Amino acid sequence: MSDLPYEMKKSEEQKLDRFTVVIDELDIQGREARYSYIKIRSGVCVITKFKDQIICLKEFRHPIKSWSYEFTCGMIEDGELPEETAVREVKEETGCIVDKLYSLGEFYPSFGATDEKIHLFLADCKEKGKSELEYTEFISMHLMKVEEVDKLIESGEFKHGAGLAAWLKAQKYLKEK
Repeated sequence: MSDLPYEMKKSEEQKLDRFTVVIDELDIQGREARYSYIKIRSGVCVITKFKDQIICLKEFRHPIKSWSYEFTCGMIEDGELPEETAVREVKEETGCIVDKLYSLGEFYPSFGATDEKIHLFLADCKEKGKSELEYTEFISMHLMKVEEVDKLIESGEFKHGAGLAAWLKAQKYLKEK
């Protein structure tokens, strides 16, 4: 028996670059309905602590044609565990070597429009090298105190959804350390 509260009549997928658009045809109590959503590879968002500060990134984001404050994030590659992605992305985007990694859980940023799942982490780092940005990444790194990140969030300057979710989940860890 299916947990679906309707009957799935047909499902079609159309690949568009890094996204897949799914169009489902449903029968809901004898009435036809269409539901479309975007399949997106799962990703990570990592709050990176370097010594006693938080690394906040300011990155240019093409879809909004603007600079945005955020934390380290990236897509999980095939065969990679979320923890491996978190460590790799921290190294690539900040140059930091993760000493300890704490899982903060996972969330779906917009499950009405996409199946994307984001795994949230807090990384403690004591060693820093050189970042390895991709040529399509425009990122500047800012070391901030917890209170400074709080002010960015309160003022509305920090708008990254995954970062906000991670920050909320990390509060007990940030206050303990």
